[in-house]
Amino acid sequence: MIAVIGLLAVTSMITMTVTGATVQALSYTSLTRAGVQSNAAAEAGVDAMLAQLFADACPATGELAATQGSVDPSLTGPAADEPFFVATVAQRISTSASWTAGCPVGATTQIRIQSTGFATDIGVAESASAGDTSAVQAVYEWTPGANSAAVTGAAVFSYGTPGLSNSLELLSFNGNSANVIVAEGNIVCSNSVYVEGDIVAANGNISLNNTCSAGGNVWASGTVSLQGNKTIGGDVIAAGPGLTTIDPSTTIGGGVYARGEIDSWGQRCSTGATGWDAAGDACSVARNTGADPVFYNRLDVEAPTKPLWVDVDFVAADWVSRGWTVRTWTGACLIDNKTSKDAPVAALSTYTTPTVIDARGCSSFTISTSAKLTINMKTDLTFILPKTANIEDFTAVSSGSVDRALRFITPDTVADGKPTLTGCGRIDINNQNELEAPIAVIVYSPCAIYNSNQLTWRGQYYGSTVTFSNNSELTYVPIGIPGFDLGNGAGGPGGAGAVGGTPTAGTPGALLEYTDIDVPA
Repeated sequence: MIAVIGLLAVTSMITMTVTGATVQALSYTSLTRAGVQSNAAAEAGVDAMLAQLFADACPATGELAATQGSVDPSLTGPAADEPFFVATVAQRISTSASWTAGCPVGATTQIRIQSTGFATDIGVAESASAGDTSAVQAVYEWTPGANSAAVTGAAVFSYGTPGLSNSLELLSFNGNSANVIVAEGNIVCSNSVYVEGDIVAANGNISLNNTCSAGGNVWASGTVSLQGNKTIGGDVIAAGPGLTTIDPSTTIGGGVYARGEIDSWGQRCSTGATGWDAAGDACSVARNTGADPVFYNRLDVEAPTKPLWVDVDFVAADWVSRGWTVRTWTGACLIDNKTSKDAPVAALSTYTTPTVIDARGCSSFTISTSAKLTINMKTDLTFILPKTANIEDFTAVSSGSVDRALRFITPDTVADGKPTLTGCGRIDINNQNELEAPIAVIVYSPCAIYNSNQLTWRGQYYGSTVTFSNNSELTYVPIGIPGFDLGNGAGGPGGAGAVGGTPTAGTPGALLEYTDIDVPA
């Protein structure tokens, strides 16, 4: 009997041990299974939110959710309604800014996705419940798209006859064609100018002399005159009925389309007719310049669309509604070696959210050469200027590698589709102004804009007349003005696409962080 009792005790102990081990193994297995399922669901939430952001379909609430039933259609009843993941997006405008829940905005530089995933099969024991939910966090750079509130226009838009001379280079960047568009008046280029885009006179003639060249098309509503050794990368289009003259030493990458006749500066091919005729000149142009085809006396040659002037007034509330802070300038109207250390000037390098500096209280505004002013931009800045301003020996640098937009705007307060010249002085930009990448600038004024003395800028110009001289270089980086369409239909052959561009949405950029986090409360 004693032996039997002892055997039963041993058997019971073995049974309890095996049962405990089995329960523990089952608990561990269910914990692992639940953890794998919930983590996979959390990662799926990140991927789903990314897909929405790439498709420009960020949820209005900033939250995206899926149920177990949407993942496994075989589930029915309460199980199908259980959550599979809940993902939220937040954004911030700089690394020093706090995260704001919701979809990216115009000034966003980073986005954060937090996703909580839920297991389909929860743990069988209380100790296994830690695996039922998992959470991950992913931080990405945010790449802004084309400004959806502004069509950006040409590299240089001059309503009237511009000044193009003296070692000027207008360069394209990142697929943006550096076009020169003139609404009214002739374009006359005298020497040493290279435009890496289209040159368009919407209501005038074009005369390119000496070494004035274009990487794109040369298109005039009137006639075109090309003199000297130069290269035209695209077409030469003269929509006026007068005589278009083309120096045989010119190289033309496209064709020649003239509404009138063509003069090849005395060099002609024999056409078999008695003496020489217009066809002989056209033949010479084709033979010597490489142009193909060469048409003349064509009534179907179309003039470029004449753009209207875009009146850009300043309404503070409009800028505030787009996320800008508007500050009235309280500093000196002359920033020189005496005032460059004043608090309002120093503050320009401290702003971290898009800021408008309203300096219209000054009768004129000057950044003097003696100031040697450098602004360390931590955000986009816009200066609202009076009708006389001088920007001398001014440098802007960017804090970090984020693109920054700098705007100098003299408002046009009369909405009449033409520059309002009343009270105008001029905007003068001179004395070795430099803008380092990734900063870009736009200068807008209904008054004349002058650039001189080794200008090296990235951006664009929009003025009643725009003049360059003395070793200027502008790399076209379109930034436009929020709320305004500066493209307005003018462009090279093919229509408005030469100067505008379809607005594009921003997209997630490089992955900066991907980590497990505690499940949000």
